[in-house]
Amino acid sequence: MKLLDRYTPEFYAEPKGVDAHRLMGLLEEHDDLAGASVERRASSIRETRGVEVVRVRVCRVEDYRRVLAQVEAMPCVGDVYDADLEHELKYLCDRRLVPMGRVAFEADGDRRVRSITPIPAGLEVEPPPLKALRFGMSVDGDEGTVTTYDHRLEAEYVFSGPARRALRDFLDHFADVDPDVVACRDKDLSAMLRLGRQHGLRRFGADRDGEPELWGGRAHVSLSTYGRLGLSGLVERVMYARLPARLSSEWGAGRAVESRQCYEARRRGVLVPRRGGFQPVMTLEELLGRRDQGGLIFTPDVGLHEDVAALDFESMFPNLITRRNISYENVRLGGGTEGFLVEFTRETLERRLHFKHLRREYPKGSDERLWCEGRQLALKEILFCTYGYSGCWANRFGNFDTFMEINRVARETLVESMNVAREEGFRVLYGNNDSLFLRRPGASRGDYEGLARRIAERVGLPMAVENHFRFLVLLPQKGEPSIGAVNRYYGRTVEGEYVCRGIELRRRDTPPYVARVQMEAIEALLGPDTLEGVRTAGLRRALEVIEGACRRIRRGEVPPEELRASTALRREPGEYRSRPPHVAAAEALGIAGARVEAGSLVDYVYVDAGHRNPFRRVRPAGYRGGVDAEKYVELVRGAGRSVLMPFGADPGAGDGARPTRLGDYGPELAERAETRGVGC
Repeated sequence: MKLLDRYTPEFYAEPKGVDAHRLMGLLEEHDDLAGASVERRASSIRETRGVEVVRVRVCRVEDYRRVLAQVEAMPCVGDVYDADLEHELKYLCDRRLVPMGRVAFEADGDRRVRSITPIPAGLEVEPPPLKALRFGMSVDGDEGTVTTYDHRLEAEYVFSGPARRALRDFLDHFADVDPDVVACRDKDLSAMLRLGRQHGLRRFGADRDGEPELWGGRAHVSLSTYGRLGLSGLVERVMYARLPARLSSEWGAGRAVESRQCYEARRRGVLVPRRGGFQPVMTLEELLGRRDQGGLIFTPDVGLHEDVAALDFESMFPNLITRRNISYENVRLGGGTEGFLVEFTRETLERRLHFKHLRREYPKGSDERLWCEGRQLALKEILFCTYGYSGCWANRFGNFDTFMEINRVARETLVESMNVAREEGFRVLYGNNDSLFLRRPGASRGDYEGLARRIAERVGLPMAVENHFRFLVLLPQKGEPSIGAVNRYYGRTVEGEYVCRGIELRRRDTPPYVARVQMEAIEALLGPDTLEGVRTAGLRRALEVIEGACRRIRRGEVPPEELRASTALRREPGEYRSRPPHVAAAEALGIAGARVEAGSLVDYVYVDAGHRNPFRRVRPAGYRGGVDAEKYVELVRGAGRSVLMPFGADPGAGDGARPTRLGDYGPELAERAETRGVGC
């Protein structure tokens, strides 16, 4: 149901050289103002003492920026506050409303709101009954194809044929669905809106200078974001940010945190400064003398290990914020009243943990489990960013002290946890900020769970067994084989599931075929039941998987779509000094008429990786042409080499197991080389 309500845009002006009542009198003479009044507001989240400012209300939204600029230019006006907040945020905050939330209201016969009251958010798993349409499109000359996807991003309908007919049929389908959320790539949406106008077809938005604008209050989100979070995760992100979906659905977590902080500050009567006015609270001398030491990393013990458990602090950083009362305004003072960050961080944390634990009660693959996963993942991203954003220069409320304090307490907590583990005979194989990888011969899952409980009791933070590995491989740095890499490992759990972190298959720019081959090699390697079996039969099978995949590439048996790589542009294509593959592909797309810009995801295929001309090395995905088979063989073998480094194996090197260290050739040869001055 559509309702109408009156909104009067406003901001606060600080008097300069005059008192607030005198400034109010001067402002009341302005023709475009709906009113001016003196109010007392908190000057910052650190100051409880109120200051007198003038609340300036503007007659129309269309006049807001002009009036704001005129008031700012007055010599008797100092700073202005709440000036760059979105109008939607002000409206929602002043009425204590939450987007996507439920309300109780009274309206007259013309649907004009008489009263509106928020209903507290519940813990429903299923997302609101919003209609979403997911699609992708390609146009090749006069032919076009538009494919729609279901909520699991599996192909649903295909509209193909002459471009005008395919677009017409899709737009008829669009009108029938009448979606609230449109999920697609930016370039597909711009192309759809542009071509619809060119062909005189029905439209659902406009492409204004390359910026797609949807009509009817619809929200646009990328397919990648929708695939990661689903509709339920998008709802959580929108509810947290306190802004409508059409504005916040595609925002990063940092911007969502900023929006929520502004909402909370305004709700508490705090004047909100302009964006970009952040200044560190530390002097330069303090900053140099108290350098942040960051999180604590315990160097991984490189190699193959059996019966290892990963113990993880549950949402460590947000738990530290809420349980230790760490916030911007009290980090130096300590204790006192509950900090600004704490209340809404606790609310978000409790929601995240509820859905995280609830998902385990539903069968794998069920809609309910997917909804829970989307919700908890969206909140997880926001909670982690709350910690990182606390020291960001763009945070209008933050300071670096807060970030440093969270790191300090986290380091002390991890050290204390390691001490508890060692007291009970466990060996630490790897520690990373908020998790420990431990092993004790003969330890069962129950032993590890008991250890997690005792650590939680000692440090006052919840801890649990995240994974119990039958086999775990901790990987070295690529340039330093003897030094363990941070967050690069893979393993098979006792339940038979595979966990991978920091390797090629986790990267978006890895072609799907390369990622799949790497996963198959890991499964072949860790398939045996004993350490010796992994080192012998498992290693042999993994090498066979890799070389078999290389033969299929050379025989041309791999579909081109399985060889595409995807890389996001970090800046505008013309701003790069060199032309790496994704930039060359982006420029080629631009020449062909497609819109590509900073943030766009560029899909490309290697056609001649060694060519001197960067435009001949790759082509945009979706265009016809050959592929550089040897480049993809190199990528497959590189992915294999990445996970087999601890075993001394080198895919493609003769018999597939070339020694990588002098000692691997045997002690006699190593000793002989050492006497000749060759380092081992």
